[in-house]
Amino acid sequence: MSIADFVRDRAWKRSDVAGRLAMCGLYPLSWVFRGLIGLRDFAYWSRLAPVRRAAIPVVSIGNLTVGGTGKTPLALWLARGLTARGVRVALVSRGYGGSASGVSVVSTGDGPLLGPQVVGDEPAMMARAFGGVVVTAPRRIDGVNEAARLGCEVAVLDDGFQHRALARDFDMVLYDGTRGPLLPAGPMRESLRALRRADAVILTPAASAGDLVGFTPTASGAGDAGPAAFRVTTELTGLIESVGGVWEGRTCGCLAGKRVVAVSGIAHPERFYELIRHWDAEIAEVFEYPDHHVYSHSDWQEISRRSQDCDLLVTTEKDLVKLEAFPFARGKLMALRIESRVADGDRLLAMIEAATTLRDVATGGVLGYGLGEEESVHGDQ
Repeated sequence: MSIADFVRDRAWKRSDVAGRLAMCGLYPLSWVFRGLIGLRDFAYWSRLAPVRRAAIPVVSIGNLTVGGTGKTPLALWLARGLTARGVRVALVSRGYGGSASGVSVVSTGDGPLLGPQVVGDEPAMMARAFGGVVVTAPRRIDGVNEAARLGCEVAVLDDGFQHRALARDFDMVLYDGTRGPLLPAGPMRESLRALRRADAVILTPAASAGDLVGFTPTASGAGDAGPAAFRVTTELTGLIESVGGVWEGRTCGCLAGKRVVAVSGIAHPERFYELIRHWDAEIAEVFEYPDHHVYSHSDWQEISRRSQDCDLLVTTEKDLVKLEAFPFARGKLMALRIESRVADGDRLLAMIEAATTLRDVATGGVLGYGLGEEESVHGDQ
């Protein structure tokens, strides 16, 4: 067990004596982290730290915790929704786990140009699932400006809430009801008070509007009183099989009555298992790897050996972009296609479209846009 696994599974959950003792040592570090976050916030509030504005409007999707809360499916939902409204959208990511050191164009709309080993698993997966521009860059402003050069009108920033050096026009924050101490004593990147910076709080099924009482001015989104609150769910819409490097769709009924091996390298696989069982599949074997796991030849051998008596190997789309490189038997390896559904989503899209529309000011210029990376704006972004 790695240190990260020990902290997540035993210390944060206080599951045994060793976990509880570890928490005693982690709490002082958590207060140090809280102090650093406070200094960062003060720097942006006091304008000591610059906030740079990219060439096109930016919509950020983020959360308050480490690990997955469904940011990437929500980013895909937003990108598709804005595209359907005639907006040219780019998905921009840091490219976590990839070897690229600069700006990388993952897709211009016709599928991935680069693999997960270069740009990371999530951007490679988004390039498969979205028929538009996908860009990665360690400095997110560089990625957004590259999207502008490719003719995009809006950039959707995946996992950008804590990246305050880049100005954004609309901030969406996913919240799953998690509370607790900040890192490393708990999973929180920021306290719930940070939700006051958001334009919209997206509540997962595990959260309730009551969780926000006392931390946001309102959960109704009425006027300027506080961030709007929306509900999101995730649904299984089909299966994906990689055939000669081409992703082909399969119906969910392929799972019914099957004995499957579940393979995942994601932060919280519980929902993944629920969706498999919902279609009356029996999970006979589980391979659970750390988030963003890089699969090796020995992993492939072990998975293949232990799945010989099962009907299917079922994984996630994020894992499929890596596992499809191995010679699994035809029809054996499939991924769940999971999509977000936002209640009152048209209203949210209209809010975002209004926030990202270029507006002329009295001088005849364009408000806030066209600034290069050497120019900056300030404010509580």
